[in-house]
Amino acid sequence: MRKRLWSVLVIIISIIILGPVSYANGPGTTGANFLKIGVGARAAAMGDAFTAVADDSTSLYWNPAGLARVQGRELSAMYNVWFEGIGQGYVSVGFPLLGGTMALGTNYVSMGDLEGRDESGNLTEPFQASDLGISAGFAGRLGRFLFGLSGGMVRSTIDTDTKSAFLGTVGGLFEINQSFSVGVVAQNLGTKLGEDSLPLILKAGLALELGSFCLAADIGKSQDTDLYYCVGIESWIGSVVALRAGYRTGRDVGPGWTAGLGFKMGEFALDYAYVPYGDLGNTHRISLGIGF
Repeated sequence: MRKRLWSVLVIIISIIILGPVSYANGPGTTGANFLKIGVGARAAAMGDAFTAVADDSTSLYWNPAGLARVQGRELSAMYNVWFEGIGQGYVSVGFPLLGGTMALGTNYVSMGDLEGRDESGNLTEPFQASDLGISAGFAGRLGRFLFGLSGGMVRSTIDTDTKSAFLGTVGGLFEINQSFSVGVVAQNLGTKLGEDSLPLILKAGLALELGSFCLAADIGKSQDTDLYYCVGIESWIGSVVALRAGYRTGRDVGPGWTAGLGFKMGEFALDYAYVPYGDLGNTHRISLGIGF
């Protein structure tokens, strides 16, 4: 067990130290940036500090190793009312397979009608832009070590121009004991979307769960941004109502703090997250989880 723990710690230290050296690109130099918009209201309310918490079918996005914690079959659906008329929808399903857990998911972002202009700046017909991601993943468990990977494709459409790319995510979780977990993940490893690279993200996280209380912290590095940090808390009242709050650094706009609520009754869960973006407006995410 000590060897495994040291291996995890080495990976985390490598991400922290080598992260700033690994990426040379600056802000705005990657494509498919909708991949940076987190899915699931629970994770969003906790400030995106979810790498070591991941335990539902949205783990397909956050850390596929967390799929190994899914018990039985589970469906997750989310809608994100983002700013400037942008909407995001996400659906994923997880189920047992071959001694592990399989998951399928789709992530869709619509930017609605956009104002069209010609080279001279004159108004033309409006056009639409959207992004689509489809992925599949598998996770298993070796004692206290959980491993997972996912793969899929993304497609970005602007008017009649469509570009596609393939990508994958690899993650691991080590449950040091019943209360403390460590997680690492490399998101969006893949081909280029046209001339642009995908937003490769490396993250490491810790989660401490004491009864009905959870405290989580992440450190992340995206290809085109500086290191950022996330922290989140969750507290359950009577195993029915959850209060959540979080904070994330590195946002270009907005105060960085988040908040939300959760309700659970049997196999049914409903979550809400409030994420403000300053002058751009406030965003609202609603998630539904069903075990079947």
